Amino acid sequence: MPYPAVRSAAVQSAAVRSAAVRSPAVRSDWPKSGGEASGRPRRAGAVTLLAALASPLVAASVLGALILHLLAGLAARLPASDALGALSIMAGMALVLVTLLPFALLSVRRAHRAWADMQGALRR
Repeated sequence: MPYPAVRSAAVQSAAVRSAAVRSPAVRSDWPKSGGEASGRPRRAGAVTLLAALASPLVAASVLGALILHLLAGLAARLPASDALGALSIMAGMALVLVTLLPFALLSVRRAHRAWADMQGALRR
């Protein structure tokens, strides 16, 4: 039998979970559509737009440099390895790409969206 404090905490957490399932919180003050609902403001200043563009560009550049550095480091080990070592190095390269490439592409997409917002704001 568990310690009474542990048992009561488990009972309390079960009660909290069941209460949360029974009465979901519905926010009626959220906008139905538009800028704030999609996470993008409708109007922003030039400094804000420039900062929104710079951070994803820096993130994409750093991630790209990290990917290239890791792949080059693994490729440098390739000539001195046997067949099984070459396979493990290629698996390491694939792991580097699978792990880091989605984040780099996400940063590029955010930078493209910020660039489009900045161009739209400058046209107004």
